Amino acid sequence: MIYRNITECIGNTPIVALEDELVPVGKQLLLKLDYFNPTFSVKDRTAFGIVKQALELGEIKPGGLVIESTSGNLGKSLAMLGAVYHFQVLIVVDPKISPSLLKWYKAYGAEIEMVTEVDEDGGYQKTRYRRIQELLREYPDAYWPNQYDNPANPAFHFATTAQEIIDLPIDAVVGAVSTGGHLCGIGRFMKESKPDIQVVACDVEGSAIFNHPFHTYLINGVGLSWRTENTDLSVIDQVCMASDQEAISTCRLLASDHGLMIGGSGGLAVISALSYLYHSSASTAVAIIPDTGTNYLDQLYDDEWLSSKEITLLDRAQLQKTIHTKKLFSPNRDILYSS
Repeated sequence: MIYRNITECIGNTPIVALEDELVPVGKQLLLKLDYFNPTFSVKDRTAFGIVKQALELGEIKPGGLVIESTSGNLGKSLAMLGAVYHFQVLIVVDPKISPSLLKWYKAYGAEIEMVTEVDEDGGYQKTRYRRIQELLREYPDAYWPNQYDNPANPAFHFATTAQEIIDLPIDAVVGAVSTGGHLCGIGRFMKESKPDIQVVACDVEGSAIFNHPFHTYLINGVGLSWRTENTDLSVIDQVCMASDQEAISTCRLLASDHGLMIGGSGGLAVISALSYLYHSSASTAVAIIPDTGTNYLDQLYDDEWLSSKEITLLDRAQLQKTIHTKKLFSPNRDILYSS
């Protein structure tokens, strides 16, 4: 098939069954590998949905300026779309970002601003947000996608990503939460179409999305110090929290034992899905894998970097114990399952 441009390659990503002894006996874990999008991330879907609507409404014009804050992947996606549709892109980032991602932005022609001061929570997200507001005052005709609160984000996942999942023989969908876009868009479709399918949100320890105390964490593309408008608790049935160590260890195991190189948010989704399967009566779950580990070769997959961050990898037996003892919560933090 011949496509007109790269945007037509977004979506229809493959699903792979994880055959590993960490999966409870008699159960199945499916992995939806959304790193098969053009810039190797689920954010291609998010960016395309937002940009497509903005172009249709005339909010983005050829030669115009798009300004956004991102910890990584959305910047790649917006920069790619800027090259396709001929608008300028300015990305606000922070020091946590992988240097390789900055090269992606520049290759597509995007400009970069890096904030260096931490916010009152000890992170950078609010500092990035404030810089966005300053830039919008400086460039009043610029368009701000605002992936956190823009309803076009979950709406696009409702209309597209969910369609690729709905006919699977599954009992649950598991996904990481940051903006809430992809999981809550999928979740809303599930609740309207097959309400018996459970929607399990996973988040990193240190994130405050589900009213836990905020502290800094290492993995990118997941968690926030606040809850976005796109995080719809009404479509989330259960929540699983996991640490940097647990998520990264899961990533490294999948790479070494299965040839699956995934990002930290994917590791978070996998260990959460395994915990859910272990504790529940569900037979099959699908975990959304947002991006590729190749974005983090100089971080999660670099032993020296892990050592500098005082992260010791858990072995298979330790991961198994973690899966068996992990607690799952309702969105209001009531404990649902624990050992």
